[in-house]
Amino acid sequence: MLKRRLAGAAMFLAVVAGGLVVTSTPAAAAPDFQLPFPCGQKWRLNTWDSTHAPALDMVREPQSETEGSRLVAPAAGEVNQSYYHSNAGNMIQIDHGGGHFTTYIHLQSRSVSVGDRVTQGQTIGRVGHTGPTSNGSPHLHYEQGYDANGDGSASWGFEGAERVTARFDGKAYGPAPGGEWRNVASLNGCTKPNLFGADFNSDGIGDIFSEATGTLHVWNGRGSNNFTSRIEIGPNWEQYSRPISGDFNSDGISDLLAVKDGTLHVWNGKGANNFAGAIALGPGWTPYAATLMNVGDINGDGKTDIGAIANDTFHVWNGKGANNFSSRIEIGANWGQYSRPISGDFNSDGIGDLAAVKDGTL
Repeated sequence: MLKRRLAGAAMFLAVVAGGLVVTSTPAAAAPDFQLPFPCGQKWRLNTWDSTHAPALDMVREPQSETEGSRLVAPAAGEVNQSYYHSNAGNMIQIDHGGGHFTTYIHLQSRSVSVGDRVTQGQTIGRVGHTGPTSNGSPHLHYEQGYDANGDGSASWGFEGAERVTARFDGKAYGPAPGGEWRNVASLNGCTKPNLFGADFNSDGIGDIFSEATGTLHVWNGRGSNNFTSRIEIGPNWEQYSRPISGDFNSDGISDLLAVKDGTLHVWNGKGANNFAGAIALGPGWTPYAATLMNVGDINGDGKTDIGAIANDTFHVWNGKGANNFSSRIEIGANWGQYSRPISGDFNSDGIGDLAAVKDGTL
């Protein structure tokens, strides 16, 4: 049903926003665009046919929740168009600087006016089905554009317009016709957890920590490989295994995890180097206490996972948020021949990796 209306939409928009367009590759780096919906929502994206691509039509999953869904800015910028068009319905265009623009049509409502400055994640309107070319089907028609001719806006809505392949969180959606992406989750406004390092004062800079003579200390990072003086966090840590850090309740603040008398405990960070009291997560951790590690996000779901080695076998427990973990998963055997592995994102793909040494080779 959505596809049938697109040819008509392209034809009328050629009159609305038409003109000779010179194809050009954007010279200035595009902003870090995120999907224009609140954190966690899932949407279906379609490029449809050659008259429509690389523009995207977006419907929420489930599709019945599309009408009235909140529309947010994918990046900071200034509104340079906001009006009701007789065919496209409610439309908005945002100037993100450097020649980069985003355009939204068929909106149920608009929350911004020309000249308004917006920040990433700020509400700018609601998704709807206004304008005859929506064919009464609720969806967002979305375009990322580049001002190739330097006239201060990006033409939109027709084949040959100044629209370019849409990218969200660095991933391209298009430009080929017929593209479809299901259940694309928005990261707009999401707290991006520090999956590996410690950030106990929530300043976005990695900290280091250690226990000595029973007292846990932290040195807050200041950037450029500099740290604050030692700060005392608290006593009685000699009774726990060497703690590890990670965001185990998915609130964006680093927590601590350690084992005492075979029971796994967590201390949720509260920022400013403060922690909530110990929470017992479960028994049976004695075999893993010495090798417990934060392995980042090895299943790619955005939650911090933990791993450990026992009886020569490497195991992982996938984080589920709210201090919960999956049951133990066996990753593989013969890990006794490697030195205690460390974790990190060594190829920068956002998924946790492991490194270890065997016979002098990393």
